[in-house]
Amino acid sequence: MGKEQTFVNLLNDSGFKAVYADRKNKPLLISLLNLVLPDDVHVHDIVEYRDREQERDTIYSKRTVLDLVCVDDKGNIFSVEVQQEVDSAFFNRCVYYAAGHYHGELLEGKYYDVLHPVYVVAFLKTCFPHEDESQWDADHLISEYRFIEKRTKEFAPPTIFITFVELGRFTKGEAECRSERDRVFFWFNNSCMAEESPSCASDDPEMQSLVEATRIAAFPPEKKNIYNRDIMTELDIKYSEKKKFEAGLAQGREEGREEGREEGREEGVAKTKQEIVRNLVAMGMPAEKIAEVTGLTEEQLKEMM
Repeated sequence: MGKEQTFVNLLNDSGFKAVYADRKNKPLLISLLNLVLPDDVHVHDIVEYRDREQERDTIYSKRTVLDLVCVDDKGNIFSVEVQQEVDSAFFNRCVYYAAGHYHGELLEGKYYDVLHPVYVVAFLKTCFPHEDESQWDADHLISEYRFIEKRTKEFAPPTIFITFVELGRFTKGEAECRSERDRVFFWFNNSCMAEESPSCASDDPEMQSLVEATRIAAFPPEKKNIYNRDIMTELDIKYSEKKKFEAGLAQGREEGREEGREEGREEGVAKTKQEIVRNLVAMGMPAEKIAEVTGLTEEQLKEMM
């Protein structure tokens, strides 16, 4: 058995929710959002924590469970999550989440002119791919996407915003962390491996609060039970995905073998037919008769002869 973990892993769903979805840690959530949101967006207060489960609005939609959904005192909606891996459909998925929240405001009886912006904020363990990777490094790892007019670069009215915090690009060691943002990013990447509070938190009260909020031993019994349950659920999902992946590989290999066998059989039949045709030709049988015997067309016979 390995040594018991001291702090949660903030890049796992279970660890992130244990800290930032806890209403007692609201100041930490507000601080985190203000660290990564666009400069013209500032969260003063969180007034609502929403059910993370989004209901399907059509028979073709699927139900989605998000890490954290909250609303600030201006009515702005924030969907915050952590993501271990980024696939080719990840951006589309983020737009889908945001559109669901934006659309949901009309279901609440509002009109188009009072719709509030939706911000999707995703903390990525890896990197989001960009056309010019030279523009991105440990000091430039926040991607911001919003509607913009192509020619004039004029921003559209606030509707949907997507922010990626690409922690896979953050390579700074503890001694290199000079700002609050650096210290928080460092803890996101390293909390699960730490056995004691980092020295960079000694002179930073907010950082100290974050570190203590991630300390598993400090969780009340009920919260620890929920955290352990979430860990098991997360592991079950990963195990299920692993088994599906392995099953898909096995099926692919079997289909490949079967396809190979089928191709071999077809090649064998073709060669046999060709040999028969050539033997019949050598015996002097007319082409019309060969076609009648073999069921081949005259065109097929010409290709074989």
